Amino acid sequence: MTLHIAFFALMPLGTLLADDLPQEPKLINLNVIAVDSRGQPINDLTSDDLQVTDAGKPQKISFFRHNESKLEPAPTLKPNEFSNRMGGESAGATIILFDLMNESFSTRGVAANHLVHDLEGLENANTVYLYFITLDGHLFPVRALPNAESEIHPPAGAAWTRQIKPIMDEAMRAVARVRPAEIDVAIRVQLTYMALDSLATQLSGIPGRKNVVWITDGVPIALGPGRSDTGDYVDFIPQMRHLSESLDRSGVSIYPVRQLLLGSPDRIGATSGGDGATGGAGTGLDSAATLDDFANMTGGRPNAGKDIGSAVTQAMNDLRFSYQIGYYAPPQSRDGKFHKLRVTSKRKGVRIQAKTGYYAWPDPPGTETRDIILAASLAAFDASEIGLRGTLTPARPPAGQMGAHLDVRVDANDIAFVHEGGQFSAQLRFAFIGYRTDGRTESSAISPLDLHYSAEDRDKALKEGIAFAHDVPVGPNVNKLRLVLLDRGSNAVGSLTIPVQRP
Repeated sequence: MTLHIAFFALMPLGTLLADDLPQEPKLINLNVIAVDSRGQPINDLTSDDLQVTDAGKPQKISFFRHNESKLEPAPTLKPNEFSNRMGGESAGATIILFDLMNESFSTRGVAANHLVHDLEGLENANTVYLYFITLDGHLFPVRALPNAESEIHPPAGAAWTRQIKPIMDEAMRAVARVRPAEIDVAIRVQLTYMALDSLATQLSGIPGRKNVVWITDGVPIALGPGRSDTGDYVDFIPQMRHLSESLDRSGVSIYPVRQLLLGSPDRIGATSGGDGATGGAGTGLDSAATLDDFANMTGGRPNAGKDIGSAVTQAMNDLRFSYQIGYYAPPQSRDGKFHKLRVTSKRKGVRIQAKTGYYAWPDPPGTETRDIILAASLAAFDASEIGLRGTLTPARPPAGQMGAHLDVRVDANDIAFVHEGGQFSAQLRFAFIGYRTDGRTESSAISPLDLHYSAEDRDKALKEGIAFAHDVPVGPNVNKLRLVLLDRGSNAVGSLTIPVQRP
């Protein structure tokens, strides 16, 4: 069965519309790690083994899926067919984020030496990537994500970490050229959050779980009146929760590591202006609490042991096997408050790792959908969380305009089908983006594509994919067309960019 969609008008990208989409029940999506008493993954749980409470209220699990990191074969493509997956890569990634801006001078060198020592022994680092936050707050890719440029050019292959000493030396020399003036603590927090958000945006297109080992002294959760430039108490909790949601939406979990030397201050900003005291009303407060909150709210692991090697190993192990579960939050739950989450197992001896809460922002209908699709539209490469393949052929829409006919096949295994009432349902949203030769961008409105399958139809879609066709008008200056597809059930995104062929 092929779904046919009529022509869509393309508009400037800034007019991407989602406000006309109805207010729908929100599927709260959780990525869950289950381990035994020895820390080994448990891979045979069912939805009946798990239970979820939201703000103390039990919830019915509507979506359940096993996630396993494994190598995906390259798709076999027909002539003029394109795919957003090249194959040969396993799902998920481990990113080491060395935070030079928020590491004290006394621990920076020690952390760099430990990082070199711990990475040299990795057997397979093919899905391990290394980034710095520089002294002036920018992301510096040492070993960059696929389809992104590295500032340093490490050798290709799974064993790039065998050369980590010269790679780190070159990277440290490159970032040491920038020696900014002392940055105010409040500005430092903003720059840190911007760097993390930028990294999350880049990671959003990679399928699977993404674990970030954040090597840092941390950022304050608040500033006292003596440290604030306004003389008022400054609370960073709302910004932290917004960023945590952005990280969680991109499938990013935080694994913080703090390496404090004996006698060194335990709070960032202790010597950066103010009264010079450690903590108290004059400086940044509770940077350790900030790191633990990031870990808890993204389903990572709080700092334990100050051991970089153990954190990297744990983050890599947690990619191997996980569970994805979801439940529908009632509309009245969008109350603007923080909701505590608790995921437990009915089995004895099972330890569960999942995010511990979310902020129920009362956003207008379609806001989250628009933001996610806009981010995928602006990305330099295609998102591959949802597998897409398709062909684009010339077509002639009404009124003699130039157009294109797009035949698409979606990998149904990447879609969150909810089983209720004997049906398997999914809520998809899509938009078209046209890229012009003059650098400007056009888009269609965001449109719904809701699926309601019987068990037989769902099983067929899992084997053959979901096929549907679109006709799109294409202006004379458009040379590439991108389809962006969002699964509202899991917030997974897939995009497919195809060159426009003129007849």
